[in-house]
Amino acid sequence: MWLKPVGFLVLMLAIIGGFAIMQGPLGELWHPSELVVILGAGFAAFLLAAPIPVVARTFVMSLRFFQSDKTNIKVYAQLLGLLQELFKLSRAQGVLALDKHISDPASSSVFAKYPAVLAHKELLSFVLDCFSYVLMNPPKGHEIDKMAEKRISLWFRSASEVPKLTGKIGDWLPGFGIMAAIMGVILTMTTVGGPVEITAQFIGAALTGTFYGIFFAFAVVGPFTHAMEVMLRQDKMLFEMVAGAITAYADGVSPNLAIEIGRQRVPPEYRDKLLGDA
Repeated sequence: MWLKPVGFLVLMLAIIGGFAIMQGPLGELWHPSELVVILGAGFAAFLLAAPIPVVARTFVMSLRFFQSDKTNIKVYAQLLGLLQELFKLSRAQGVLALDKHISDPASSSVFAKYPAVLAHKELLSFVLDCFSYVLMNPPKGHEIDKMAEKRISLWFRSASEVPKLTGKIGDWLPGFGIMAAIMGVILTMTTVGGPVEITAQFIGAALTGTFYGIFFAFAVVGPFTHAMEVMLRQDKMLFEMVAGAITAYADGVSPNLAIEIGRQRVPPEYRDKLLGDA
């Protein structure tokens, strides 16, 4: 969790510190009117460019952006624990014993032990659907695998609209910066014939519009978009872990082996930490 604040601090120190080393007056970088134009236009474009579900998903993922890796690892650990407990319950009491837990997870004594999974609504829905498919059919593993693969593909295409959207906003922000700069130049033209110092100040203010646009595009939105892509990859592997474990269990392997098959889908960056916590 500390990496993001430290990264942002280093970013600001590099930019502002570099300008100060050039003996530039820091006050000249502060022009709220340019920020209003660029950020306002960027936010308006964000609202205009996507339907409400994509906008809402972007806000949700933005909140997750500030979570630590420990939070993500907890989801993986609790998901493995939930699957293992459900597999063992099915093996001990029969697959129909899962029905009361799958039909109402909110009141299930099993699901209550794994709040991180309950809080991840899309993941919870996928887990319930996969087990419901087992209860209704009960199918062979490859049939579950086909169903799960389609669900994961649809989910991933939908979720990928978030980094596509933020990437587009990042592409547009330098243009909004140029627009703000042009407005500043237009305003500068009204000072022609007056004191040179005033005209120079207006030109400097106009140029900060271009600076702001580039700064937010490449130093803020760009890294954020890449972080969203990493987050989606990690989330996709959560779904693939569920599909792999349930498919294996439906094929008749033991609960422990099914969990081990699911564990192989854990992202490499989390695997050692997860095994260490276990």
